[in-house]
Amino acid sequence: MGSEPTLDPASRGASNAPRGLIDALGLPARGSLVSIVGGGGKSALLFALGAGLGGRVLLSTTTRIFAAQIERATAWCELESPDLETSLTECTTGLLVIGRVEGEKALGVEPAIPRQWLARDDVDHVIVEADGSRMRPAKMPAEHEPVIATGSTHVVVVAGIDALDEPIERAIHRPERASELLGRPVEQKLTEADLAALISHANGGLKDVPDGAKILVMINKVESDESHARAQRVASHLQGEPKIDRVVVGALEGGDPDRWLVY
Repeated sequence: MGSEPTLDPASRGASNAPRGLIDALGLPARGSLVSIVGGGGKSALLFALGAGLGGRVLLSTTTRIFAAQIERATAWCELESPDLETSLTECTTGLLVIGRVEGEKALGVEPAIPRQWLARDDVDHVIVEADGSRMRPAKMPAEHEPVIATGSTHVVVVAGIDALDEPIERAIHRPERASELLGRPVEQKLTEADLAALISHANGGLKDVPDGAKILVMINKVESDESHARAQRVASHLQGEPKIDRVVVGALEGGDPDRWLVY
């Protein structure tokens, strides 16, 4: 991974025109189990992949999402519903399966279940929101986080570029843990190097990623020329981390949703 846009590790250093989201992430035509962690756009990515990937795509969460968000799915069903099998069979794509609704939250499923869905002949991809960030643009996980789906083939670490120049205590979910890792007080502003350090740390963005899973970093909310330049600098700080397969930069909502750069 270099500081210039590239299509894949084999062509590092080559310039790359803006790509669509699915092309930028480099997901296969079928057979992917994607866990989404971090902050700054996980739910937006979940539903974007549900709409954009080819074949039949199932969506779920191993943590919880806002109950209001389930209406963004093509259809949704609770895990214990007697209609689950019918929904799994008949829904064309984008079905969201949750544990149950409790008040304003839709609770998730056990991390071993999404792999069972992917084993079905009629399912091509399963996408799982596997972390929570309380709507903060970046995340430092606690001991029990994230809840990555068993057998994930890809893990996408999401961070919003709007975390930069905000105090750690406002930019990061679990700021005290980020402060300890960075060795800086929570009142200090987050820098590009800081954000890269949180993303690439074994106890940060790379925490509990299963062996063999490809790691993709998404820098979201990148809409202006200035934010693109800053996101490129974050990507350059990540270039020494061999576990990260690629960094994609763009905006899921707002800006140009079809303009993604790969680093």
